[in-house]
Amino acid sequence: MQYRMIMAATLALGNFANAMPAPPQITKAPKADLSKRQQPDAAGSSVLDAPMTIAAGETFDGGNVMYDRGVSCTGQDEGGDSDAVFILEAGASLSNVIIGPNQIEGVHCNGGCTITNVWWDAVCEDAFSIKKQADGETTTINGGGATGAEDKVIQHNGGGTVVINDFTVSDFGKLYRSCGNCDDMPARHVKVSGGTASDGKVLVGINPNMGDTASISGVSVTNVKEQCVAYKGVTDGSEPEKVGSCDSDAGADSGSDSGSETDSDAPATSAPSDATPTTGSDDEEESAAPVETSPVESAEPAEPTESSTGDDESSDDNNDDESSDDSNDDESSDDSNDDESSDDSSDDESSDDSNNEEESSDDNDEEVENQEQTGDNQRTGGWNWGSWFNNN
Repeated sequence: MQYRMIMAATLALGNFANAMPAPPQITKAPKADLSKRQQPDAAGSSVLDAPMTIAAGETFDGGNVMYDRGVSCTGQDEGGDSDAVFILEAGASLSNVIIGPNQIEGVHCNGGCTITNVWWDAVCEDAFSIKKQADGETTTINGGGATGAEDKVIQHNGGGTVVINDFTVSDFGKLYRSCGNCDDMPARHVKVSGGTASDGKVLVGINPNMGDTASISGVSVTNVKEQCVAYKGVTDGSEPEKVGSCDSDAGADSGSDSGSETDSDAPATSAPSDATPTTGSDDEEESAAPVETSPVESAEPAEPTESSTGDDESSDDNNDDESSDDSNDDESSDDSNDDESSDDSSDDESSDDSNNEEESSDDNDEEVENQEQTGDNQRTGGWNWGSWFNNN
């Protein structure tokens, strides 16, 4: 009998355990340092005598081999198709390639291209150029990265949209720049999401007066000066002027920096003085604030075209240097004003001291009376409101 009761209890417990749901499995989030992508080691190297062309709609997987042209970088001197390492025809795809340092023009795209895990070991004039692209086409960059760009990493000369996902960039001038003075100036659009950016000047540069827009979200930035900069695009070959930041009246909703120039075709673009900074300090990493821009209506909008034949030869940094000179003049003026304010402050302090001596005499008389009446040896002082207002 006792044995039967034990067996029954054991069976009951077993059935209850089987009826219980399995505990949930919890997967921990990856550590932050593991989420950063790094350039893979080269599986080999190949020096090309001429650009390798990937035909329209075709795909080339380089197997992480390093390709270059065996020539020295010529700096910011503009090259052409003959100087490229790869030329992607419309709809072509390139993946798992490392672009070596001995080259000039990197990769050229003729519309609707896709590049995946393409890395630039040392950017020369620029890394990736979208030369020809119709308004409705999109070029997509997935992963990969670049370093050592004196100016631009991604140059957008055609129309349409460029999507940049999880890209890693360091030591750069601009991650993306919409051409500021090409022969044809269609509206261009860029969407940047994820990835990291460190030790650079500008994430995105666009021309709102030409209909350009930008979207930035989820990018971890460290020591990057400006997130989105607005320029006045031109068609006469002159230098495009920096007109502000993308959170100003030029058409963006948020960002950083403020503009000092005005655009004759668009409203003045002074950003609010309390714009939220979007970059971290040298030792601090933070996520860039989301940016959504909308185009500014131009007096003479450029008609969208299927291709753009010009290259952006502008030196955007020159305009920044001129602004710096104006800033120095303003600082000198401020110092002069500070000296005058200091003199006025000294006069006010002298006047306040005189008033304080008179009040002190009155207070001493009152103290004697209070001591005679209450025997209290402590004195309560009051605010010198005149001095407080002068100092505040």
